[in-house]
Amino acid sequence: MSKAYVSLALMVALGAGAPALATAAPTPAASRPAVSKPAGAAQAAPTRAALLKGLDNAFKNIDTNGDGSISAAEAQATEGKIQQQQLARRRSNIEAEFTKLDTNKDGQLNKAEFMAAASTAPVSAPNGAAIVTQLDTNKDGKISPDEYRAPRLAIFDKLDTNKDGTISATERQAAIASRTKK
Repeated sequence: MSKAYVSLALMVALGAGAPALATAAPTPAASRPAVSKPAGAAQAAPTRAALLKGLDNAFKNIDTNGDGSISAAEAQATEGKIQQQQLARRRSNIEAEFTKLDTNKDGQLNKAEFMAAASTAPVSAPNGAAIVTQLDTNKDGKISPDEYRAPRLAIFDKLDTNKDGTISATERQAAIASRTKK
């Protein structure tokens, strides 16, 4: 397994995607309330405290047995749920694209062929052991809260160049500019 896949899996499974697992089933995009912001409305600056709160909530959702650490089985189960949610979203997007592409509603776009292009299963099997290996810095076979937070906090701290606990618009723009130069 490549480092890029493990890193991506970590970001999705243990960071960005895990808070969504608080509910038993994926929430379809259509049923989520739309949030509209006035044009030009400033986005709230991310804070370290908010990141910690989100990470702690995600950790609790993944730590299903409540023992204070994430086992390979818990990481695998979470990754599997996220993969299923992503699959459902992709299939929903394909349905919407079909409807958009068939603008004259004559049915000339073969839906069966179009839907055949959609994934029917996750690209790879969930691998909780790889995630545990990546995050388990003390090699006890489990992910502690500190081990869980460390990678995301390191990224936050790198972006928060003035160390005020908030990523300002200027810091965000500098990070984007830095990424595009590479």
